[in-house]
Amino acid sequence: MTKCKIKFKIMKTKVIPVGKRVLIKKKDADAYFQGTSIMIPEAQRQEELKGYVIAIGKEVDEVKVGDCIQYADYALPTKMKHQGEDHLLIAAGDIFAVLEDIKV
Repeated sequence: MTKCKIKFKIMKTKVIPVGKRVLIKKKDADAYFQGTSIMIPEAQRQEELKGYVIAIGKEVDEVKVGDCIQYADYALPTKMKHQGEDHLLIAAGDIFAVLEDIKV
């Protein structure tokens, strides 16, 4: 009897949210304070409810990949790790706004 050996090639995977879901990478709250002398204890920091859109489901029209978004504090995101980084999967209806930088 011969043994069948199957070789799998490890490939990078792409996450495609289903339906009206959006995959986001949470915006780092510490980035605001880098390079300044402001020190806020971690216990006093409020959770940042902003993130960058990484992928969108086929039924999502309001946002596009790369947008910076603000989402609801009552949103129940599903935490997931993809390619070694933490991401959140949220419903598109929990997104309040797309944030854009304006030159003044």
